[in-house]
Amino acid sequence: MSPKKRVLIGSPIRQIPEILSPFLSSLAELERKNFTVSYLFIDDNELENSKQLLIDFQTKYGRTVIHNEENQPETYEKDEFTHYWPEGTIWKVARMKDAILTYALENRFDYVFLIDSDLILHPHTLEQLVSANKPIISNIFWTKWQPDTMEMPQVWLSDQYTLYHKNRQESLSDEESARRTWQFFAQLRVPGIYEVGGLGACTLISRQAIQAGVRFAEIPNLSFWGEDRHFCIRARALGFPLYVDTHFPAYHIYRQSELAGVDAYKQGGIEVKDAERKITISLCIIVKNEENALPICLHSVRGIANEIIIVDTGSTDKTKEIASSYTDLIYDFVWMDDFAAARNFAFSKATQQYILWLDADDTLTEKDRLLFLELIRTLESPVDRLTMNYNLSFDENQNVSYSLRRNRLVRRECQFQWIGAVHEYLAASGSVLHSEIAVTHRKDKQHTDRNLQIYRKKLAKGEILSLRDQFYYANECREHGFYEEAVMYYEDFLQSPDGWLEDKISAALHLATCYSHLGKRDEQLLALFRAFEFDTPRADCCCRIGSIFLEEQEYLQAIYWYESAAQFPKPKESMGFLDHSSWTWLPHVQLCLCYDRIGKLDKAKFHHDISYSYNPTHPSVIHNQRYFEQIGIN
Repeated sequence: MSPKKRVLIGSPIRQIPEILSPFLSSLAELERKNFTVSYLFIDDNELENSKQLLIDFQTKYGRTVIHNEENQPETYEKDEFTHYWPEGTIWKVARMKDAILTYALENRFDYVFLIDSDLILHPHTLEQLVSANKPIISNIFWTKWQPDTMEMPQVWLSDQYTLYHKNRQESLSDEESARRTWQFFAQLRVPGIYEVGGLGACTLISRQAIQAGVRFAEIPNLSFWGEDRHFCIRARALGFPLYVDTHFPAYHIYRQSELAGVDAYKQGGIEVKDAERKITISLCIIVKNEENALPICLHSVRGIANEIIIVDTGSTDKTKEIASSYTDLIYDFVWMDDFAAARNFAFSKATQQYILWLDADDTLTEKDRLLFLELIRTLESPVDRLTMNYNLSFDENQNVSYSLRRNRLVRRECQFQWIGAVHEYLAASGSVLHSEIAVTHRKDKQHTDRNLQIYRKKLAKGEILSLRDQFYYANECREHGFYEEAVMYYEDFLQSPDGWLEDKISAALHLATCYSHLGKRDEQLLALFRAFEFDTPRADCCCRIGSIFLEEQEYLQAIYWYESAAQFPKPKESMGFLDHSSWTWLPHVQLCLCYDRIGKLDKAKFHHDISYSYNPTHPSVIHNQRYFEQIGIN
């Protein structure tokens, strides 16, 4: 009988106790029938409670070595919005990981399982990874790198973090890049083992690979950010393919608010039992020709709703047939160019305590689904409405570009009504809970002028648009290039003393866009300043003003406005649109440029480092990184 394989679980640890405790518990719960397990923790903690948790683990489970890292003052910033790693910290982590590999080699372990201390593992994880019999393989996990973004995997296909296949000679449109990215994501959602180009944070490494020389130390002539990338490049250069296993995704506690989903993850993310439910839910969706999107949507919310209500407004494809495999509650509604009427009809069919509404091209990421299940188990005090972030558009790296909060789950007894034939809204009020859960919108159809034509039909009939409809009609005109007409309606809307504050601010920004297209610089600037009439200055407006002065090479004035934008914290509970770039990386990348132009390289590099921490794969950020390397500033 051959001896059991020996696995060393290693982790450099600098973690708060609230996250470290469930991490250690999940390590203890790992199955290990076919191998023996030992632990090596490199204790880099500042908090005594965290240090004590490691000692308690060592006492309880044995076979544990703790190496104490000499603590040095660091500027590692970690909050709900970002994790900012100075470069020195990255290579410190690389050194600690390499020390774990060296320890494993000297003590003749067959595998090292390197894992970050903010992950929760499924009990089958290690057995599955070892059984895959690959020299290097990571276990999949998904992360919202910023709170209002979609989940992204910790594996990629090439370069810094490219998530789609592309031949060197290919030139891809944004649409094709997005399509291939979603193909990669869809593959990773299916249990299996797949070859990838980059991985990290939850990786099983064989003795064979360690002996061959895989390491995390910096490769000096490589500009890529992060020790895992340098590890992956070494591994491929040494002839080792990289794999990801997606059978048992880990749960990433990237921020403290995600602790709420740990229990749901450990319970397997299955449907909440009736006895465990604090609330019951009717899911209402209106559809027309959604045979492609609907199954994705309904699969993403599995286990959440007690009943699913589908209202069909005239499908000619297989939408109703697909819907019937999920629910018997399918109703026909004669379309009358009125979205509110269709949604109110769907709400009228609901029978449960709460109503959840979605569009057919909306989805929940798996982490958001787990948070929703936990909400169902734990909502003690009934509220009238729950808001959730609505992620509406994404950049080329799949970061959320625009989002807003919407009333998403409402108490049925309140009988809230939808208002507005186009761009309808749910007129909900009363007690509110602002949830961390997000809904992701992924439109899979071509944008049409349907809404514009609905408005124009109303105007042709002599109907007078409501103030809110004036704003949305102006938006439709702007989006279709009718800038002069849009200006007229935005101006009328802004002159009215009524209207929602967030719409007023958006109208001022959109008016500035129209004047920009019309080549009216002074009117554009005045429109942006009008946004200040309604609330304190916002980051997106300040960035827009800064861009005008930057284009005119008025760097000191541009710096003033970008510095102002960079100081504003991203609002947590705003119900208006959020341009995420303006609240994160954009002002810093522009400040980098401005300070460079006036010869202040230290400040330029400072703002570059911040922009890199937010968006390391943006072309402007990559360009700046190479620039600083070329002039010898690290």
